[in-house]
Amino acid sequence: MAIDENEILAYITENYSDRKKPASKDWTFREHFYFVPEELEEMLLDLFTRYHIKYDNFNIDDYFMPEFAWWQFKLRKEWRDRKFKPLTVDMIIESARAGRWLYD
Repeated sequence: MAIDENEILAYITENYSDRKKPASKDWTFREHFYFVPEELEEMLLDLFTRYHIKYDNFNIDDYFMPEFAWWQFKLRKEWRDRKFKPLTVDMIIESARAGRWLYD
């Protein structure tokens, strides 16, 4: 099945873009999508499922800090200086073409 990058961009724009601004391949999830981690996980699961991306090796903790309760200050401190990898729309598109997550 051929992956249409314009269809993926249109789907992301329609379902996840703030104010329906057209999504771009170079968008990073950290800068352009304003979701709490649980919503972000749902979005990624939707994209992985919709575009048949095997994501066994995908680890969201490589890209985003989890939400911590106020009383988990020790965990928050441990994560504060962690360097996170960028996650872009283009990475989703390329993984959809390959049928599996390419970046971990």
